[in-house]
Amino acid sequence: MKAVASALLVVVLVLAGVSASAQPATGTVGGSVSASSGVGLAGATVTVINADTGVTRTVVTGNDGEYLIQGLPATGTWELRAELEGFATVSRVGFALTPGGRDTVSFLLIPSRRETLEVIAETAIRDQQRGTIQEVISDRLAHSIPLAGRDFIALATLTPGFTGNPIAPSPNGQIYWTNNILVDGASHYSKWRSAARTFYSGYSLEAIQEVQVMTSQFSPEYGDALASITSAVTRSGTNERHGSLLFFGQSGALQDQPVFATRKPPASSARVGVTLGGPIAQDRTFYFASYEGRRARAKNFVVSPAVDNTEVPDDEDEHLAFLKVDHRVSSNDLVSMRYNGQWFRWHHEPGGLSLPGTGTKYRNDVHTALISVTQLVSTHILNQARFQFARYDDLRTDLNPSVLVSRAGYSVEGSTLGPYGFGVTPEDTYEAADILTHTAGRHAIKFGTGFKYVRAHSDSLPFGAGAYYFGGDPALYPQPYAFAQGLAPANATTSVDSRSIASFGFAQDEWRATDTLTLNYGLRYDIEQVRNVNGFAAPDRNNLQPRASVTWSPGTGRLTFRGGTGLYTQQHLLYYVNRAQLEGASGAALITLPGSSPLMPTYPESLSAGVLSLIPRDIFRVNPGFHNPYSVQSAAGVATVIRGFSVAADYIYLAGRDLMSIVDANAPASVGKPVFRTVAQADATRPQAPVPGGLRKVIELGNRGRSWYHALQVKADRRVGSFAMISSYTLARARDMANYELPEDSRNLDAEIGPADNDVRHAVSLGLTWQIPDTRRVIGGWSVSTAVQYRSGRPFTITWGDDRNGTTQNDARPGGRNTGRTDDYRTIDLALSRRLSLGAHTLELRAEAFNLLSTTNYDEYVGALSSAFFGQPVSAFPKRRLQLAGVVRF
Repeated sequence: MKAVASALLVVVLVLAGVSASAQPATGTVGGSVSASSGVGLAGATVTVINADTGVTRTVVTGNDGEYLIQGLPATGTWELRAELEGFATVSRVGFALTPGGRDTVSFLLIPSRRETLEVIAETAIRDQQRGTIQEVISDRLAHSIPLAGRDFIALATLTPGFTGNPIAPSPNGQIYWTNNILVDGASHYSKWRSAARTFYSGYSLEAIQEVQVMTSQFSPEYGDALASITSAVTRSGTNERHGSLLFFGQSGALQDQPVFATRKPPASSARVGVTLGGPIAQDRTFYFASYEGRRARAKNFVVSPAVDNTEVPDDEDEHLAFLKVDHRVSSNDLVSMRYNGQWFRWHHEPGGLSLPGTGTKYRNDVHTALISVTQLVSTHILNQARFQFARYDDLRTDLNPSVLVSRAGYSVEGSTLGPYGFGVTPEDTYEAADILTHTAGRHAIKFGTGFKYVRAHSDSLPFGAGAYYFGGDPALYPQPYAFAQGLAPANATTSVDSRSIASFGFAQDEWRATDTLTLNYGLRYDIEQVRNVNGFAAPDRNNLQPRASVTWSPGTGRLTFRGGTGLYTQQHLLYYVNRAQLEGASGAALITLPGSSPLMPTYPESLSAGVLSLIPRDIFRVNPGFHNPYSVQSAAGVATVIRGFSVAADYIYLAGRDLMSIVDANAPASVGKPVFRTVAQADATRPQAPVPGGLRKVIELGNRGRSWYHALQVKADRRVGSFAMISSYTLARARDMANYELPEDSRNLDAEIGPADNDVRHAVSLGLTWQIPDTRRVIGGWSVSTAVQYRSGRPFTITWGDDRNGTTQNDARPGGRNTGRTDDYRTIDLALSRRLSLGAHTLELRAEAFNLLSTTNYDEYVGALSSAFFGQPVSAFPKRRLQLAGVVRF
């Protein structure tokens, strides 16, 4: 990593430039004031006013006519006014700030007239830090687009480069954990779960104002992720008291019959909520509060031949609470405090090949408290500080705590999580940061530092009841070919109390070298120490991350060329690190037996810890050189404005380096295909021969993973007027190797190079809302919103469905990895709504259709050649569902 960082640092020093970004909860506006000749006007007064909160800020333009106003709350709509003696005052009204970004609003003053020229703001020129490839999903779009789960994280799937599950989407061909989640600039990411600290987003959508998704070239202020950042800003109160009551409901009668069902099952979903916000003290102190509760009852279908198309329950209950208070200590000082809580319960039987009663019970509780302080020290210096505490409880237990029986491509039943379940109880996260921004002439310089302390407790004994593996249909494969079990001898460690201590520092500068050329450069440094885990490695101390970009906007500035490169480090993920203790030499023992072993138990019996002296075990350990994964990102593209649409096309390159890998450090010799080898024959070729009481597999956590992503990402956006949208097309190729997937052959990692799990060649997305003008006779006053997605097929691996390699991994395959392809995915969601005036209140009636055309979209496919269902889908996404809603606003 040092060599790469050094090379990139040279690039940074040559370019002498990095994008400066504000805290996501605040925004910056800047630009120029010019005469009709184009000459900058010095000494002009520029005033910004927020009618919602009373915030007012005034600055004077410099010698070149430039101005910059920073640290503005990114809430509500703003008016910006430019005045200079001898010229008519020009006022721009009705524009919104980009949270965490810099908007450009420039003025052309006309010689003296005794009037004010008011211009309705079409849009500010967004993303002055244009080196960052990002998508901003406005308040209007976020609350108009039909979202089945009303989940802000799912909005990322409408942005270029994202694929995968909307609950935890995957960016730029990488695994979902490479997307960091922020809310109001603070972490909303669980280091144990490797995703958002909650199921779904954990925030009521009514509490979210805007969402920003940075997919490449984000500035050094942002870290902890090697691929992307999803950042949300929460809503604040204003000088006017407002509130709402909402109800969203679904019924099984309004849903199409599921794909594998022989009948339409009973189902229901009800969501109720309330919001209230307003002033505590006019122009000074404001509050916003919300509550949402959801009860969902659904059915999944079992398609295994072992049962006759049986429906199984899939029930969820969720409560969300939010409270935020903003206090203006003075015109230059703002203090913000908020609390958010989620209580989530889930009885999940997945169906498909999982038999009735098999599944997981989830209990998830989250409490988050944040305090942030923004201080405008002078017209050129802004300081922002924050502190956050979060407690995350996540416990998952087996619904059927019995021996696991897995029949390849036929059925699955029983327990995988073991007697202690699977989870973290709790994970406590403390974090703090302080960031200083200084503007001087054409430079906007930012420095920052911070820390994060995480402590997490987990208990684990997977496969504690034992697991039998069969080749498929019991009529064809009556005897198991393998058995596995987690055993805990008297002195074994089945719990871990891990600690993570991380800190960072960064410096960055945005330098407007000329009126058309902006150079950006910066450097970030991260260091993280994981403690209290047996056998974990020393901290990685060389995480220097130089980043640089350049933007050039010749002529009128409507056409921008941009490019950049940078290095991005991934934070450690505690679940995978914890395995070094839970499954290490002092932890629980995982043993595997071939079907021919004399110690093989008789189904459905399991073994006792006394057999450990007779059987070789598997262990998990950490390579002494284990360190933080990282990526090298590069991008080049062009952006412009065409008839009110912001259009951009970018080439994106991401190379994942030293990615987290697991390999068998005691792997047997490679075997040719299609040779059949027994476990005993394979064991004879291991470097350390398995002996009773000894070791077989030594699974080592290391950094041997790699990934390669190339993409053309094209997008067209519109944010103003009656018609607003975001849209994108991505043409991509994603490949990887040993990316936290145990290789079939740990001695031949080159054989693992293949399509990444998220290799989706073509992806199209559209989010749109249209407020139909009242002038239209029949349809006037209605709003139409839609979300459209198309994705070409994703890969899956074809296996034999047995252990003919003799590795006890049950993953023998005839060819390469991920050589199969699923069918394409396509869906159209549509919402129709109308607002009715009820005096001082309004009633919004809304009808939503998810998967409007009731398209069949398959999910999981059988990859085992031994199965009669090989190549066939065994689960599917929902068909058409209708939802009715009513929202009273007052």
